[in-house]
Amino acid sequence: PLGAGGALGALGMWVSSPQGSGTGALETVGTDMKLLRPSSPESHYETLRHLYQGCQVVQGNLELTYLPADADTSFLKDIKEVQGYVLIAENQVSGLE
Repeated sequence: PLGAGGALGALGMWVSSPQGSGTGALETVGTDMKLLRPSSPESHYETLRHLYQGCQVVQGNLELTYLPADADTSFLKDIKEVQGYVLIAENQVSGLE
């Protein structure tokens, strides 16, 4: 499991899903930081990348905030379902993959 502490303590963790399509899809519980500014933008991006890499289902919110202009957002490509809200705000990146 992936845990996060400090200002990023609201970030979720990976869980293996015994339910759903029967494929054992990877899920994460998502985030609940709203527009809280991260104390370290670099570690914030790395934590989001690690959290959502290979994730197919977000059990909660998908919050993409404060991403730098050069952020590679391909880590989002496998997400198929978000069970909470999607927040995209305060980013420098010009697009999402």
